[in-house]
Amino acid sequence: MASMSQSTTHDPLGRPLVEIGFQVTLAILVCLVSTLGNVLVVYVINKDSRLKSITNIFIHNLALTDISMATLHMPFWVVSTYTGTWIFSKKWCEVSASIQFTLGMASILNMGLIALNRYIRVVKPALYSKLFASKRTAWFYCFLVWLVSILLATPPLYGWGEMAYHAKFSVCTFGWKLKHISYAILIVGGLVNGVTIAIFYSYYKIYKTVKASTQNVNAHGAENGVGTSNSRRPDMKLLKTSFTVVCVFVMTWGPVSIVVIVETAGCFIPWEVYTVVIYLMFSSSLVNPIIYGIMNPQFKLAFKKALSCGRHGNENPNQSCTGHGRRTTDERPGEMEVEH
Repeated sequence: MASMSQSTTHDPLGRPLVEIGFQVTLAILVCLVSTLGNVLVVYVINKDSRLKSITNIFIHNLALTDISMATLHMPFWVVSTYTGTWIFSKKWCEVSASIQFTLGMASILNMGLIALNRYIRVVKPALYSKLFASKRTAWFYCFLVWLVSILLATPPLYGWGEMAYHAKFSVCTFGWKLKHISYAILIVGGLVNGVTIAIFYSYYKIYKTVKASTQNVNAHGAENGVGTSNSRRPDMKLLKTSFTVVCVFVMTWGPVSIVVIVETAGCFIPWEVYTVVIYLMFSSSLVNPIIYGIMNPQFKLAFKKALSCGRHGNENPNQSCTGHGRRTTDERPGEMEVEH
C-alpha cells in the first residue's frame, strides 16, 4: 500500500502507475496504427492505377487528414497522458489546439463529402457529371474542405472563445465554457450534427435506391424466367457497409460532441467519461482506413499486393506488386461498387 501511494504522488492526476502505463500504451497504439493504416491507403491509391477514381481522391484526402492528426497532434496527447499535464509553452498549446480543431473538422467534412459523392453518384446520376466533372474538380472540393476547416478552427485565436489545456481530455482544445456557447453551438450543433444528418440521409437513400433497382431487376428476371437466387447479396453488402460507416461515425464523434455540450452547459461529467470519449475520437483516424479502404475489395486486393510485394513480388517480373498496367474507367454516374 505504501508503494502504491508513492506511485501516485508524482502524478498531477493522482493515477497509479498501472493506469498511466495502460493509458499511454493504448494512446501510442492508436497513434501508430492510425499512421500506418492511413499511409498504406495513400500508398496504394498513388501506386495502383485502378484506384485513381474521383471517390478515392476524397478517401486519399481523408487519409492525409488522419495522418496529420496522428503525427502532428496525437504525440502531444501521448506526452500529456503520460505526464498528466501540459509541459510545453502556452503559445504551443494554442497552436496544438488549432491543429486539432482544423484536422478534426477536415476529417468530419471529408466523411461528409464522401457520403455526398456517393449519394449523387447513385441517387442523382444526372447531376454527377456536373458536380463531379473531373478529378480537378474533386481536388478543388478537397481544397474547400481544408479552407472551411481552417476558417472554423481559428476564431478562438482572434477572440471568439479561447484555447487552453484541458486536463480531463489531456489535450489542448477549445475552452468549453458557457460564455463561449455560441462558438460551441456553431461547431457541434452546426458542423458535427449537420454532417451526421447528411451522412445518415445519404447512405439511407443510397440503400433505398439500390434496393429498388435490385427489385426491378428481380421482377424483370422473373418475367423472363431468369433465376435471382443471389439478387439480395448486393443489397445486404451495401446495407452492411452503410450501417458500418454511420455507426462508426456516430460512435467516434458522437460521444465527444455530447460531452463538450454538457460541459459547456456547466454540468458535471465523471473523469472516466472524458478519458473514454477522447480515445474514441482519436480512434476515428484508426478505423477510417478500415471502413473506407479495407472493406472495399479493390483496396483489399491492393493492400495484399503491397504487403506481399517483398515475399512474392519476384515470382512474376512482368507484374507490378501494386497493380500498374490496368486502368479502370473513372466512376460512371450510374454505377456504384456495392462494397464501397
